[in-house]
Amino acid sequence: MLNFDNIRFDYDPYPIGLARRALAPGFYEELIDTFPDDRIFVSKDFNGVKYSLSQLNNKSGYYDHLRKHGAWSRFYRYIKSEGFIADTLTMLKANKVDLRLANTAFRERAIKRFRAFKKGSPQPHFPKLRSRFEFSSMPITGGSIRPHTDHPSKVVTMVIPILRENEWQEEYGGGTSVVWPKDRTRSFNLANGYLDFDEVDCLRTYPFEPNQCLVFVKTYNSWHAVWPMTGNDPSILRRTLTINIESD
Repeated sequence: MLNFDNIRFDYDPYPIGLARRALAPGFYEELIDTFPDDRIFVSKDFNGVKYSLSQLNNKSGYYDHLRKHGAWSRFYRYIKSEGFIADTLTMLKANKVDLRLANTAFRERAIKRFRAFKKGSPQPHFPKLRSRFEFSSMPITGGSIRPHTDHPSKVVTMVIPILRENEWQEEYGGGTSVVWPKDRTRSFNLANGYLDFDEVDCLRTYPFEPNQCLVFVKTYNSWHAVWPMTGNDPSILRRTLTINIESD
């Protein structure tokens, strides 16, 4: 479903790519039309101002919405498939980002473990990759996400804006910014500590635009943020679909 044929990457200070026309226009419109109602989202204000609906935040409301809307149900099955993970890793490798990860098949794992057992060697560990997505929204009246690098279990993050053409005004802000700590001793942040906005410099910002997919890899220095938005109408929300590939 996701099309990465035209993705372009920046590599400094970490790999981050932008794919335009990421979803088929008709399907993308269907996702817009059936985005969840704001009232079933959960407030997540501890590191910014944002609302979430996911497997972790209002789980029953999340799965109820998927059951009621065929487009989201199809998208859920696609994101949960091993094919999606494999295709993502292949796309990254084609763009010089080789994570050396794969969801090793059960039979292959069993063979390698048996061979290790016969040799008296330690059993090999095979990281299990899984994928999920979250509905997110933030009000333009101060909605934000503080600078951070993502939880250590995350491998790849994708952010897809859910909005119609000409719906969003540039002055709202809402783009995803690559940032860098002013105090260089904070650059290494594998454990995902948070900083305040005045503690970082903004290196570049990817504007919030329809039907694009921003893809970035979790690293020890993958600092990013969404600067506080400055609109005055709390009914206008920055709606996104956030996809994560995670490892155990």
